[in-house]
Amino acid sequence: MNKQAVVNILRKIFTFYGYEVNSSDISDLLAEKDSEHLFIKYDPFVNINSINHFSNSVQKYGGKCILISDSFDDKTRAFALDEGLTLWDKSELESRIGRAVLAGALELKGENIQIKNEIEQQLPLQPSLEQPKKEYEKTVRIFLRSVAVRIGKTDALSIGEGKVGKARHQILRFIPVWYYKYSFDAKKKFKSRVVDLNGSGEGYINALSGENSFEKCKDILDNTFVPTQNYEIKQPRIEKKEALIKVANAIIKEHTKEVRLNEMIGDTIVFEQKVFAPEPQDLNIEIELIHIPVWEIKGKTETVYVNGYNGQIMLINVYNDAEFV
Repeated sequence: MNKQAVVNILRKIFTFYGYEVNSSDISDLLAEKDSEHLFIKYDPFVNINSINHFSNSVQKYGGKCILISDSFDDKTRAFALDEGLTLWDKSELESRIGRAVLAGALELKGENIQIKNEIEQQLPLQPSLEQPKKEYEKTVRIFLRSVAVRIGKTDALSIGEGKVGKARHQILRFIPVWYYKYSFDAKKKFKSRVVDLNGSGEGYINALSGENSFEKCKDILDNTFVPTQNYEIKQPRIEKKEALIKVANAIIKEHTKEVRLNEMIGDTIVFEQKVFAPEPQDLNIEIELIHIPVWEIKGKTETVYVNGYNGQIMLINVYNDAEFV
């Protein structure tokens, strides 16, 4: 479904029924009326981990959750209901839009007709009684400081097979990284000039390969649900002390800059280029060990690695016995 079209229609529906509707950091919409707070989110890749994260986020603010997706399997639906979430699949959403039309909340023209027709085409009004029951692999909760696993086994397999063909093997690996946040505010003097250096950011050092990445890790949990029994937790090869050195070097390199300075010498203006960089002692660094979920999917001749949080392709290798780090 077209997410923005769905969100726009939901905004109109809840506004029609007297809610004040705004955006939210933890959901697509926040609908409020009197003491009622509804956090409304559309998630096409819903799974137990994403439900757990959404529910926990809403609980911090106090309110109710409405989670919308294309469909929910039996296990996911049961878990969401236990967490107190209200679920709308395509059928429920189509029904809600139909009722809103009858009530006058929406006019059947333009964008509204398009999304209503799209929903009706993608899902019959009554589900087929002949659909086979799906079998779902047991989900395991592990106590590991990790980025949430938002891409399930089936979705990862679909992504991977699109790159390497039919999969011969699939495993979820938790890759250790030293995740850090940093800031600095320093003054560097050169002759009669003082240059201000400041900056902040975050990133991580791969605790297996030592590679640095200035990327933010979102949805870090103390425990996570693993949607497969075939998983492995990798142990770090790089210790914290070594990681701190690598972090400091990466930050200094990232924030090294060349400044053009001018100075009056007598009646003459003299220009000079000077390189400035923060020193290790200027840096304030917070660092912790976390894990990033990565799906490894082997085809006949190639192996693809899919980020278990956002579904991005991290690497494609011609198949060999070398271990991904």
